[in-house]
Amino acid sequence: MSREKLPAADQAVWDRVMKGRTGGGGPYGILTYAPRMAEHFSAAEDYFRHHGMLDTKDKELTILACARELGARFPWSRHEIRAREAGVRAEAIETLRACGPLDALNPRERLMVEIARALLRERRLSDDLYSRATAALGPERLVETVGLVSHYNMISSVANVFDLPAPAGAVTF
Repeated sequence: MSREKLPAADQAVWDRVMKGRTGGGGPYGILTYAPRMAEHFSAAEDYFRHHGMLDTKDKELTILACARELGARFPWSRHEIRAREAGVRAEAIETLRACGPLDALNPRERLMVEIARALLRERRLSDDLYSRATAALGPERLVETVGLVSHYNMISSVANVFDLPAPAGAVTF
């Protein structure tokens, strides 16, 4: 959706949603077909980016786990860059890219990936995983992790439904 195609009242919403986004806004370029909904999703993403409690490595690894699990190339391409900038280990990124066994991950990486995969596959955490996650993250960060997985489930769904490609030259999976 382009700004000019929106009614005047929604152009200000578009401006707020697209502020700080480059390259047409990725999934947000699609979400702006429903400008007010896009604004709410953008506010949630702003929380995760700038105000959340999760460590940046945990956050980016969780997002990559979601994107890979859901086969969403655009979010993967953007967040692989961010994950590397945050210091996520190359072995962890490559394990996710290959959908490989989690043996190469350290305990914290493994936990974050297990949470994302369990939520996307079973829509719940096993009692064991819940206990480990609560012990490692505390209830506040566990709630935030569940919210982050849910948010990127939606973002990945938009990218997939509307066939949003990774940027030219990006290596995904």
